[in-house]
Amino acid sequence: MELPDLPDTPGADIPTGTNNQPWDCTTTGVEMVEKQSRLPTSNNRQYLHIKVEYAMRFPRLSAEIHRSGKSYQMSLKQLMLSGLIRVDEIAHDYRWWYKAEVPFDMRTTPPRPFLSSTLLSEGAGRRHTTNPFPVPGKGIYRRPDIIIVKKLNDRWPGLAGLDTEGQMHADNLERLVEVKFPGDTFKEDQYIDYMQIVGRNRNRMTILEIHDCRSEEQQWSDQVINVTMKAWKTSGAKYWPLFLYPPIFTPRPPATPAPARVEPWTWAGKAVADLSEGAVNNIAAGWHALSEEMQQKLSQVAGWLNDSGEWVYSQGSQAWRWVSQTGRAVASWTDEQLRAAWLKIQKATDMTLDMLKQVDWVQVLTDVAITVGVVLVAVGVGVLVVTLGVPEALLAAFLLIVRLAITAWEALAAVLGAGAVGTLATQ
Repeated sequence: MELPDLPDTPGADIPTGTNNQPWDCTTTGVEMVEKQSRLPTSNNRQYLHIKVEYAMRFPRLSAEIHRSGKSYQMSLKQLMLSGLIRVDEIAHDYRWWYKAEVPFDMRTTPPRPFLSSTLLSEGAGRRHTTNPFPVPGKGIYRRPDIIIVKKLNDRWPGLAGLDTEGQMHADNLERLVEVKFPGDTFKEDQYIDYMQIVGRNRNRMTILEIHDCRSEEQQWSDQVINVTMKAWKTSGAKYWPLFLYPPIFTPRPPATPAPARVEPWTWAGKAVADLSEGAVNNIAAGWHALSEEMQQKLSQVAGWLNDSGEWVYSQGSQAWRWVSQTGRAVASWTDEQLRAAWLKIQKATDMTLDMLKQVDWVQVLTDVAITVGVVLVAVGVGVLVVTLGVPEALLAAFLLIVRLAITAWEALAAVLGAGAVGTLATQ
């Protein structure tokens, strides 16, 4: 792949959205401009350019919650970029050069990365948290788009300093990278905080300004779906294959890589419904936004998503049972099964009960990560949509737990062992 040339001198201006100058395209592709400082190596540039070019294919949509009439915006470009890097991290047991959206504690000097709260038994060498809301409170943390580290096998993604358990770590922060897609802004307070994370060293922070220099015809043909997409819109078939190998770097790629399966709701319209709410007024809008393949997978383990009814708790049997309005039979879940699944979900995602209580929207984004045993899901929390890598075997349990958290929080909290539930961190 031919990458755009680097500028002779890195731009000194900060892309805050107010002082960006119109960009004169020099190619007919996706151009990635490095500002403030260049990326450390050409390999860094090539890796990120591949991810960015892939992520540019996806639009901005609304997440809709029919039961409450609520909706909010999400940028699929940013979600896809973070998700693809996270999959690389998972595939390499988080011993990877790139870290996606690591939360940093801004109360310390220097700001320190939050490590996993569910893997304390692994000690100081455990991975960073994947929970976007690590602690309650507002203005406590920042999540830069990407951290490039110095040492591959050192999971610590920060400057030299103490972690929350008082263990000392060597400096492993090579570069903080903030990606700005077309239309994104960079606020001054955000820039100041990021400079604190890198020790006020301008050479440790790169701002990637992304410009889409493709013509409309090129943008359309680049999807490789011009025929399929038109057929999809007219026929209503729930299938959209994106015939592009996902830019994921697994230790041992499969002999025959499968093309990425990006769910069709990412391009089907301006809004997408919550999958976990099932059928509302006999219409399962979230379910019908999925591809036929994903529907088939979920119908075997979570058929209630396409049914009208409710989950009812039986105190005597200590189990949750689906009461269908259409007579459909669905397997029940015992308290023990839910607790066991929840513990595994926590270890994989660092999701807390505080965060779970605030989830009000979820959709399957892609099974692009199936080679490493996870499915990327988009989760709406408050007014923010984030990606989580949920183990494929736990997807059904995850969707059920989200549904119960929305419809029967007190009962679910008692089962999962919730004590006093605090306020979720916001930013």
